[in-house]
Amino acid sequence: MAPRGVDTSAGLCKPRATVRRALRALATVLMATTAASAQPAEEPVRLPPVVVTPTRMEQKADDVPAAVTVIGREDIRESPSQTLDDLLRQVPGFSLFRRTSSVVGHPTTQGVSLRGIGPSGTSRALVLMDGVPLNDPFGGWVYWNRVPLLGVEQVEVVRGGGSSVWGNYALGGVVQILGRRPTERGAALEASYGTQDTSNLSLLVTEAAGPFRILLEGNRYDTGGYPIVKDSRRGPIDIDAESMHHVFNGRVEWQASPNATFWVSGNYYDEERLNGTRLQVNDTTSGIAALGGRLLSGASEWRFATYGNWQEFHSTFTAQEPDRSSEVLALDQTVPTTSAGGWLQWSRPFGTHLLSVGGDVRWISGETDERVFVGGVFARTRTAGGEQVIGGLYVQDVWTPHRAVEVVGGLRGDVWLNYDGFRRDTPPPSPAIPPSQTFGDIERVIPSPRLALLVRATPTTHVRASVYQGFRIPTLNELYRPFRVRNDVTVGNATLKPERLTGGEAGVTQRWGPLEGRVTGFVTEVKDLVANVTQVTPLPDCPAGTTCRQRQNLELARIQGVETELVVRLARDWRLLASYLFSDARVVDAPSQPALEGKRLAQVPEHTGTLGVQYRNPAIVNASVLARYIGAQYEDDLNTLPLGSYVVVDLFASRVVTRWLEAFAAVENLFDTTYSVGRTSEGVVSIGAPRIVRGGLRLTF
Repeated sequence: MAPRGVDTSAGLCKPRATVRRALRALATVLMATTAASAQPAEEPVRLPPVVVTPTRMEQKADDVPAAVTVIGREDIRESPSQTLDDLLRQVPGFSLFRRTSSVVGHPTTQGVSLRGIGPSGTSRALVLMDGVPLNDPFGGWVYWNRVPLLGVEQVEVVRGGGSSVWGNYALGGVVQILGRRPTERGAALEASYGTQDTSNLSLLVTEAAGPFRILLEGNRYDTGGYPIVKDSRRGPIDIDAESMHHVFNGRVEWQASPNATFWVSGNYYDEERLNGTRLQVNDTTSGIAALGGRLLSGASEWRFATYGNWQEFHSTFTAQEPDRSSEVLALDQTVPTTSAGGWLQWSRPFGTHLLSVGGDVRWISGETDERVFVGGVFARTRTAGGEQVIGGLYVQDVWTPHRAVEVVGGLRGDVWLNYDGFRRDTPPPSPAIPPSQTFGDIERVIPSPRLALLVRATPTTHVRASVYQGFRIPTLNELYRPFRVRNDVTVGNATLKPERLTGGEAGVTQRWGPLEGRVTGFVTEVKDLVANVTQVTPLPDCPAGTTCRQRQNLELARIQGVETELVVRLARDWRLLASYLFSDARVVDAPSQPALEGKRLAQVPEHTGTLGVQYRNPAIVNASVLARYIGAQYEDDLNTLPLGSYVVVDLFASRVVTRWLEAFAAVENLFDTTYSVGRTSEGVVSIGAPRIVRGGLRLTF
């Protein structure tokens, strides 16, 4: 008799038969799953990243005849660094004017150099955020902290002359930051806390509704800082170098049609710093607004952007007793600056040619308003500044005569106008300086050609070579603004000429199974390099008892060397990364300063290198260890103030807790190495960051 409640006459399966079939099906699935898991895991296919910076057009990194390093989103997430400049120190040849982090470094020391090309407070590389320049319009340095890492999708670092398409500043290369795009509704929150009472909070929200996309991002960073003067030289005036900043980014995109996209973006940034003594402070408030778009018409593509920038930078400087027992105010500066610019590019394929034509322009107006103190007592005011316009047109052809050969030829012409330069002193510091000065207008035309070749000799061997010229015009800061670092004073020079670079390089990319290596040799010569030159006879702007320097053009400097990058996939989850740069940077010809001939350029080490290991297994842990070596260098132009070599080791580890929550920990300078980042003529040694430990959480919705 059938059990109660079961109708065996309706053609339905009996319960026991149903259970048996279900068990057999489950066993089949389990055996198939076990067999699949027993198979060796296939190595994931890694495609070369798409880059836009070398030619201002989208190309695979393997298809451009240039030395390009790409740092992707995953590498950014797994870096122990909290700032963009610290992240980029793993790139061979990347350095700031001084070896300190932007977390505590004075803004005017944050100019970027690539391959040791004339580092100073002013950058010798162009830094962009989605095509909009981030180089400070007045001084050329970069506020790295205005770019929170949470909102960065990819960073492209192109070493070698880029002026043929990018113009001013790109004589040594280009750093382009590409932000994350609002493709869907989502949110990300990252919060961390660590030693030195350091807190970092970032929030990113995106929305996609119909043709509109919105991204909002905020960041707040605050640190109690650390001492920046070597312990043996500290005195009562020395305090920890604290800093705090806020960032807000916004972007709205409108896809009007499949062939037309427009966007509007904005960035607001403010920071406050204590610069290591009680009377030295600086603060900056700045904003950037931009509008751009992309249009397709048949085979043609149009891209454009316009932008405006305003900011106010304020800083104080002091005169200090040799034993650092006391200090008095020496200079109080406020630097208001306004700038605006834009660019337009058209590109179209013609058979084996990809032609692009474009141009850009930037206008800058700024001045330095100063209150000068002598012995701590207000003595006079000084105001100096001017206006600049720099703009150019370029044409570029990417020719592929054979699938294994690519030739890139480009030519650009720029016009530089410098006008309304002035200086007013009330009263003048000496009878040699009149109360009011006006400086002659400057007008120059500057060409920038480039020719590059890429040969795919085999599927695993690519050879490239290029020759190029580049330029950088003097900034308003270099022309007119003096500054003071403790008792070292550097004075502006209204007669400076543009820097002109001529260079060439050759390199090879080779793959052997899990190994990929790149080697590049380069030679560059910079004519009229702007350097801080020590003066035998002090200038009127240098008070008694100070070391006096002035910005001057050096006739010729030569930078030559070799750089290498290596990636080895040790196993499915393991990667080994290594890089090395040898850079011999010297003054070759300086008729007005013969003592500098043969000397190494200040702030350029001959040897730098990195070695790192990454382990990526989200089911267990993602972890990395990175060691960075910086060789010995000199603080000054005369090579009398050496800065020793050092090695620092950084660690990072993260673990996925749930689908939307991740925990992480990071250690910078694991062994708490003390290393020098600056040195003054009276022997005060500045030091870099001590061990910094932090932990945090990431939430993604």
